[in-house]
Amino acid sequence: MKRNANNNTKNKTVVGIKIYILIAIGFILIVIPTISVLVDTQLALIKYNTRIEKGSEIYQLLQQEIPGAFIHVYVFNVTNAEAFTSGEDHKLKVQEVGPFIYREYRRNEQFELDEEKGVMRYTPHLWTKFIPEGSVADPHSINVTVPNTALLAMASMISDYPLLKGSYNMLVNYVGSKALVNLDVHSHLWGYEEPLIRLGHTFLPGWITFSKIGILDRLYDQSTVPHMELSIKSEDKFRINTLNGARGLNVREYENPSKRSRCNTLEDTFEGIAYPPGLTTKTQLRIYRNVFCQMLNLDLVGTRTMEYGSEAFVYKLSNDTFRIGPRNECLCGEKECKNGVSDISPCLYNLPMALSQAHFFNADPTLYERIDGIHPNEEEHGSEIVVDTKIGAVLKTFLTVQVSVDIHDVRFNRAAKPFSNMLLPIAYFKIIQADIPEEDKEKLKVFYFRVFYVIRAVQIFFFFLGLVCLVCAAKKIYWSVVCSKSIGYQISRKHNTLSIIQNIEEPLMDGSGLVQKRVSESEND
Repeated sequence: MKRNANNNTKNKTVVGIKIYILIAIGFILIVIPTISVLVDTQLALIKYNTRIEKGSEIYQLLQQEIPGAFIHVYVFNVTNAEAFTSGEDHKLKVQEVGPFIYREYRRNEQFELDEEKGVMRYTPHLWTKFIPEGSVADPHSINVTVPNTALLAMASMISDYPLLKGSYNMLVNYVGSKALVNLDVHSHLWGYEEPLIRLGHTFLPGWITFSKIGILDRLYDQSTVPHMELSIKSEDKFRINTLNGARGLNVREYENPSKRSRCNTLEDTFEGIAYPPGLTTKTQLRIYRNVFCQMLNLDLVGTRTMEYGSEAFVYKLSNDTFRIGPRNECLCGEKECKNGVSDISPCLYNLPMALSQAHFFNADPTLYERIDGIHPNEEEHGSEIVVDTKIGAVLKTFLTVQVSVDIHDVRFNRAAKPFSNMLLPIAYFKIIQADIPEEDKEKLKVFYFRVFYVIRAVQIFFFFLGLVCLVCAAKKIYWSVVCSKSIGYQISRKHNTLSIIQNIEEPLMDGSGLVQKRVSESEND
């Protein structure tokens, strides 16, 4: 009986352990998919796959030559040069010529990864290649009449120094420079010989470090590109931390603590190549490129579902990027602010140059009231940037920037006099990101469709498997309770039967004793 009792106890213990194991497994299998839904497993996978560490895919990519955006260049050709300079026409007539398409390439030089501090450092080296396909013509083969940037910009600078005006007039007359020049587009973009620049380079090498002047040649001047430090942490990946060790734009007086503001501080600032995974509507984005000489603010204007299933945020350049306001005071320069343009002279040897959107889009119309041929419209001269919210990848970039000469009161110089107090457009650039390769689109489709459904199927499978475990545990508990009651009932019946038998056997034994006693008594007689 004791052995049976021990066996029953051991059986009950084993059954109890199995039930506890089933309950534990069931809860785990239910909790895991529930948490994975709340945590967003897809985003967790993205953060892991897009991590920047030695040996990772992005780490290798950042050290390779990277093809960038296409730059569509449009130059403003003056069509009434003689009539305007003679005073016959009050308005300057311009006609845009283009596009001349270039593709930007980059290589991150002096690349350094510091995983302990969560940063990477490099100096971006940028260059361009001409793309004949899509261009209006070879830039060497088309001549245009354009403003002489050197003459007009220098005259504008000297307008604040009365003692230098006479000397400058003598110099201009001596070298024979004109306010408008006729040259081929390539020379206009990449540099042409201008006597004023040549003399400046010869006698003022500390100021004029170049011997020829061209728009793209100056914008892509590699001697001014800063050494950058960017974050590699998931929460702010690709955010710019410092430029040449500074947390702001020293060319915008960031080094002066009393003049620091969001305008010249690297807050929420990126290169515009990629953004952190898991963007939300509260994430603020700004773009910095050395050629802009400032941060471009982005406004979130909507969402878009892409063909491969991802949700994307749609941004555009903020209307206040080039507008007068307390947040943009650092962009005004020493002169009066002009609504719709920003002063970029600190990045261009203090030559009075201005940056705006193409055709002065969103600018004060009075800025171009003396120019015919300026027709701003959002479709052609606006902006649109589309970013995948989960990956942080830039799916589309379209924005325009225009470079102009900000001419002050230059009536002291006969050649520059007709252009006095004008904002003269030189050229504008459409920055257009290349289409995503089909191979990458297929990868995104696989990730957003197949991987998503696989993850969802696994979550559902685990959840129902957990339910099955809990049901099995409940069933075992039920039968264990029922069986224990039945065994107890049977044991109770057996106990009662034994008691009855014992009660019956004892009288028989007593009766037997009486019979034996009577037999012995008779024998004695």
